[in-house]
Amino acid sequence: MKLLIRYINKQGQGEVSEQVVHNNNVLSIGRGTNQNILLSDPKVALNHAKITIQDNAGKVSASLGKYVIKNNEVVKKCTLIVGEEIEISGHKIALLPTESNYDLVVLVSVNVIEQAALQKRYQLNFNDINMSKRSWSWTLFLSITLLCLVLPVIGLISPSWMDTLRQSPLPSDSQWSAGDLIKPHKFMGDDCAQCHTELFVPTSNETCQSCHSTVGRHVSDIALSASVNEETQCASCHKEHNPQQTLADYSQQMCVDCHVDSIEILMVNGDQNTQSAHAKLDRATDFEHDHPAFNVSVLTAVTDNEKSIKNIIDWQPKRIALTDNKSSEESNLKFSHQLHMDPAGIKSATGDVTLVCADCHVAESNGREMQPITMEKNCQSCHALTFDVDDPMRVVPHGSPDEVLLMMREYYAFRYIYKNLNKDATQADIVKAGDLFTVRDARRPGRDKGLRKDFEHSLNENTIASIEKLTKDTIRTDALVWAESRAYVAATDIFERQACDVCHVVTKDSNAELPWQVQPVKLTRQWLPAAKFPHDAHQTNECETCHAASSSELSNDILMPDIENCQQCHGSENSKNLIPNTCIDCHNFHDTQTHTLGSASKVGASNGVGHFLQHNSLNHSKSPFTYQPVATSTEGKVEAIKDEE
Repeated sequence: MKLLIRYINKQGQGEVSEQVVHNNNVLSIGRGTNQNILLSDPKVALNHAKITIQDNAGKVSASLGKYVIKNNEVVKKCTLIVGEEIEISGHKIALLPTESNYDLVVLVSVNVIEQAALQKRYQLNFNDINMSKRSWSWTLFLSITLLCLVLPVIGLISPSWMDTLRQSPLPSDSQWSAGDLIKPHKFMGDDCAQCHTELFVPTSNETCQSCHSTVGRHVSDIALSASVNEETQCASCHKEHNPQQTLADYSQQMCVDCHVDSIEILMVNGDQNTQSAHAKLDRATDFEHDHPAFNVSVLTAVTDNEKSIKNIIDWQPKRIALTDNKSSEESNLKFSHQLHMDPAGIKSATGDVTLVCADCHVAESNGREMQPITMEKNCQSCHALTFDVDDPMRVVPHGSPDEVLLMMREYYAFRYIYKNLNKDATQADIVKAGDLFTVRDARRPGRDKGLRKDFEHSLNENTIASIEKLTKDTIRTDALVWAESRAYVAATDIFERQACDVCHVVTKDSNAELPWQVQPVKLTRQWLPAAKFPHDAHQTNECETCHAASSSELSNDILMPDIENCQQCHGSENSKNLIPNTCIDCHNFHDTQTHTLGSASKVGASNGVGHFLQHNSLNHSKSPFTYQPVATSTEGKVEAIKDEE
């Protein structure tokens, strides 16, 4: 049933009408706010009565101890038909005929309540109690000034008086405190002067730096314009005396204030004849909805000849966008994750083994970076560098080609001595190849003297006597030729077919004294140097969730996840169905690698954003460019800062 409740209130000489629609056949009447017909009158009970509408008529029933008036009679129950009315404490309720789309209309005529006498009963003024406003105002003002200002100020002048105040019930300077100190600052106690060096003046940067001198800067002070210089105050982000458990303000807005627009950085070139370069930091205001795509830092070889990679003189990081489908890592390593992660297993010296990510990739103790991959620790259990079938325990060092060839020459030279100069010795007295050198895992000879046997103690008397017989040039020549030829054959096999060429880029120049050159391998460890990612916090996830390694056939594939991968779980500060994150969760504000707060700012120092680009942008420290922070003008343009050093 659809009812229309129409309230009529008298206001001055006129009436005010208000209508409410009720979709039920039961109407509750009372002073309570949950009643269908609300009568704001102290004389009316909270739940006074109710009307049940049936067949265009209503049945009225009053609550226990209450009543209604109909036709000037006090009743507990009655029937109300169209055109009739009831009265409750002067308020009249009537049923009217149907209107438009409503089954019935309930007309409520609200009685005017006289409240003037009731209000006057509770009025109170100073004249009634013979109190003067002015005298009491001055008394209160002087009392507050004495207790809250004069006494604590005297304590500042006289420390002994301050100690007395703090031990007495009288107010001391503790009433001036804005709140408790953060836990690391609790040792200061009540000594406010350690931070507040001037009365009623906020803490300055210099005061903070007196203790926190080793904290890295964010941007160079000299690169900031006057409009943003105020924002570099330590207290802008680190608010003491607050109820939070941390002193730092991690809110997203602290970063958005500056990064709401893209920032262009000028990389100043010291050579005036060469054009300067620019780099750009894209706008970033919200990780879930407004964050640029990820760029990774990939190590790139720097050679002394642009047309050749034979002579690598250094490795420098290069920023690459993950959205670039042509991006790759040129580490000079031949490796297939897909082959090594075959669920059916791969062959090894001890049989078939099935590898998982954790067999090679182990997190550092800090939980963020991964430990370096090395031949000795991660590869040689399957890829043994053996070269002689007669001595399968003998391996060459995992080092430079000249070290490998030298070891082979020594090995075969002594084998010639054992084989040809000990023919008179019995089988038990013949010195074997393994007696001369310690059988060891792959390592560079001479790097650990403790693992080598002393040369003089490695030879028995028969071997020493045989060596003394080696005095003729013919015998010595035969030994050298035999050793050199065997070493060359073994080196050809290990460099070109058996071992090195399997994982490394090997080049050969037959005219060179040392024909083979193995290109050095350098794997990237810091893919996202401008961000911090804790692997230990994500250890419940499978590695394949972020790194598609099982389908990677080439070692130059970049297996870093893009931002869409992270956004499946992580959102912005106010995200409801994702893990809420702010900028500080992934990015450090203080760049600890640059000048610290305790060091003086200099024009030309690689601070802040300039330093970030120096380590993570187009070129690096050995580039002809030097990187300088710049100040953005009010028009959003970039102004260069000249290097005066």
